[in-house]
Amino acid sequence: MPKLPKFLQFASITKKITLALIGLFLMLFLLTHLGINLCLLRNDGGEWFRAAAHFMGTNYIVKVFEVVLFGAIALHILLALTIQIHNWRARPVGYASGSKSKTAFGSKLMIWSGLLVALFLCIHLVNFWFAKVGWNEGRYLIKVSAIEKAYKVKQQALSDAFIKTETDEERMQIEADFVAFQDGLEFFQTNEKLSDALHGGFDYITDLSKAEIREITAVLPVKYEPDFYVMVRDLFQNKWIVLMYLFFLTALCFHLMHAFQSAFQTLGMAHSKYTPIIKVVGVIFALGVSVGFAIIPIFFYFCK
Repeated sequence: MPKLPKFLQFASITKKITLALIGLFLMLFLLTHLGINLCLLRNDGGEWFRAAAHFMGTNYIVKVFEVVLFGAIALHILLALTIQIHNWRARPVGYASGSKSKTAFGSKLMIWSGLLVALFLCIHLVNFWFAKVGWNEGRYLIKVSAIEKAYKVKQQALSDAFIKTETDEERMQIEADFVAFQDGLEFFQTNEKLSDALHGGFDYITDLSKAEIREITAVLPVKYEPDFYVMVRDLFQNKWIVLMYLFFLTALCFHLMHAFQSAFQTLGMAHSKYTPIIKVVGVIFALGVSVGFAIIPIFFYFCK
């Protein structure tokens, strides 16, 4: 049989402990992610959620954490597959009798529920994260304050350039640039969405297409972000996508139920006194996280 790569050839117990620690780390991330996503349910047109998403998308510490998170997920999947393949190799023949223990059944279910969760993660990334990095068409937003700041900077730059001109040719060029700039600004007046946001006291210009973003940035070099609120709202208008998400969240629930208890057991916390408590906490955690996430597609399908 082909050997595993050297970096995966450490002791089985070390792999299991590493898997358990990463699993607990990912569970903490799920709680954080759920807390941010529940802002979607607030009846404020997405204001809280957009503010949270803006912070998560622009904070440099969070950006570093994002790299660590993806690395942890990849390592978690790799270790889980390595351990499972090792178990299959060690026991190539199934049990002769039907008297499998609950733990054995739970362990066997883990790999399949885990693969469903991994597939769910891929779909979720395609729906949202791909738009963030520009690999997918999405909906976008721009802060009104960024538009106003960019306008002042551009206008000041043209004025300064005009003052510093020394020849008629340079002056004519600056005047032509200023006319082109004013012509470009007409887009902000003729586009109802932009005009309403700029004059209505809103914090963001929202629900922008990629084409609208190109027209805006051609006039003013402003930064834009994915409008995840609109993307969530639009995605969950499709009942089949809602049902798909609920199916995968059910798989996540089963995965977390066993993973929670298994992680503490691997870390040496299996005890007749504490194990029942850990089981109950694990069930509450799994149901709380899964139901919490499931509320979001249901809410948007029926209420938005």
